[in-house]
Amino acid sequence: MLRIYGVPNSQPVRAVVWTCLMKKLPFEFVMTSQNRAAKTPQYLAEVNPRGTIPAIDDDTLVLWESHAILIYLCEKHGWNDLWPDDLYKRAQVNQYLHFHHRNTRELVVHWSRRLWPSVFGVSNPDASWLRRNTFAGMENNQEIVSQCLTIINGMLGENAYLAGDGLTIADISAYEELGQNQPKYANCTSFEPYPHIERWLLAMEQVPAHNVAHAVWRLIGDVNKVEGGMQKIADANKQAARQIQEESARQGIAGRT
Repeated sequence: MLRIYGVPNSQPVRAVVWTCLMKKLPFEFVMTSQNRAAKTPQYLAEVNPRGTIPAIDDDTLVLWESHAILIYLCEKHGWNDLWPDDLYKRAQVNQYLHFHHRNTRELVVHWSRRLWPSVFGVSNPDASWLRRNTFAGMENNQEIVSQCLTIINGMLGENAYLAGDGLTIADISAYEELGQNQPKYANCTSFEPYPHIERWLLAMEQVPAHNVAHAVWRLIGDVNKVEGGMQKIADANKQAARQIQEESARQGIAGRT
């Protein structure tokens, strides 16, 4: 059985988990924290030498980097809706996936810089504290994020989804960064200036298995008001992981009947 290493609080991990849930592909979810479990000698030697999540073990094939994992799973299982056969459409998906790394991914800075000071009870953290304890991001993060959101809003003004009229792994990857930051979840980014993104966010919530894959959002809530420190984050991850594993097991049983 496919094994996925990660925690529900990780955006790239959720992209892989959600894809498998929506496609009803059974898997074992192995709780693997970014800061500890992914840095053990065994994990570094046997799973991912970079010490990051997600990673998968699929019938002895070990693979890391979320986009590589998503493409592999689509090609193995023939999920041609998410990874189109058509050369032009696939190129559009690929274009977004490359764009994502240092553009959409930069939205994690907004989330990180709101969440971790709240978790650790640090008010008005200085630049040095933020560099040590949060996702560093690019020096011109605000400029990159603003340009990124404008570009994505324009793309969604032309098509229902990022690579055309159908959902693809481009949307799944992007949603994990944008969807999390909404006022009704983490509450750290306003998308009001981007009406096409707001329309798309609502459409993405209708994709199968959305609520299970993103249970951690509701469990953590507004990242500006987290109470309970790291225990709150740990408990949220454990509860969300349990829901994910239970849903995967349920789908596996249903698939055999």
